[in-house]
Amino acid sequence: MTKYITSKMATGVNYAVYTKGPNGINEVKQIITINGGADVIDKKTLVTLEGVVTALSDSDFAKLQDNPIFMRHLDRGVVKVSVNEKMAEKASSEMTRDNSAQLTPKDYRKKGKRKPKMAKGEE
Repeated sequence: MTKYITSKMATGVNYAVYTKGPNGINEVKQIITINGGADVIDKKTLVTLEGVVTALSDSDFAKLQDNPIFMRHLDRGVVKVSVNEKMAEKASSEMTRDNSAQLTPKDYRKKGKRKPKMAKGEE
């Protein structure tokens, strides 16, 4: 059964799966990528995605559960696991926002400040 990972991170993250090599040295066996791009404006479409969903197989998801970085992201609420794609798309509204996300006019209003003036053609 496919698992859907919703990410509120501004950039994608590559999680490494390691195996023990000769002399007990860790070797990268596989890279599992969780897509990012939440709260970052797409310059072509001028759309800002609230969350980005990545589909994973059960075996890849099982490997991620042994990854301490993924588990930290899960604990902090910047990624969320769903078993249904529709639930995954709705999940982003309840999740923690990534600290590196672009500021929006709403963020400035929350802090009681005005958004900065932009050059012509930007926004």
